[in-house]
Amino acid sequence: ARVGGRVAASFRSHRDAAMATAAGLASATSTGVCGGANRLRKQSSLSSHRRSRRLVPSASSLPFLTSESTWRVQFEFFSGKDASCITPDRVVKTIVKFAVDEGYEPPQGIIEIVEDAEGIFAKPETNASGIQTSNRWRLEEDPNEKKAGLWIWGLFEDPLYPYLLFSLDVNRIDVADEGKFYIPPGTLFAEMKHARGSKQGSVLTDGVLSFKVTKTYQADLVGLSKVAVDEPTMCGKIKAECL
Repeated sequence: ARVGGRVAASFRSHRDAAMATAAGLASATSTGVCGGANRLRKQSSLSSHRRSRRLVPSASSLPFLTSESTWRVQFEFFSGKDASCITPDRVVKTIVKFAVDEGYEPPQGIIEIVEDAEGIFAKPETNASGIQTSNRWRLEEDPNEKKAGLWIWGLFEDPLYPYLLFSLDVNRIDVADEGKFYIPPGTLFAEMKHARGSKQGSVLTDGVLSFKVTKTYQADLVGLSKVAVDEPTMCGKIKAECL
């Protein structure tokens, strides 16, 4: 009986020691797993934070219609000899900046020619004070939008200007057939859709080009008087991309 009692006591002692050891291992394992999970969560959070910082551009890097942004402007000219043609007869790429005249509403300013490799632009005109008067741009409201003009009364904090209009003085531009089709020297007009947001900056799309041709019409049935009218002639498309 005494031998059996000693054996039973020894067995219980070893069993308790084994259980304590197992409990310690389980606790250590649990702590390791929890610590690893916490580290993974921290790393994942840090990685997500870094990704979010990379994905959100700073305001200074966004494109806007200011002299701080440089734009590649592509002119696509069509001769019109084939009305079904969708490929331009001539493509001209230039680089410009949109400088702002401060204190004007709607926003407007001058276009600074940065690069004109093919020499399509004429020398900008200036006034007596040396201020450039040609190559102008201006944002415009949508005349069909009911909210147009309501920003004047303080109803909208940031007025919407869905159109960008600008004019450029150009030299003669040969378009097709060795100059048989050309754009005469004078003013080239452009109209583009304009959008602006806090995340993408200014976006310019769907641009069209035109120049004006002066046509003379009879002002009366007898033909004693005539009137000259400048009529727009569509001549191509225009694309703009901020560099």
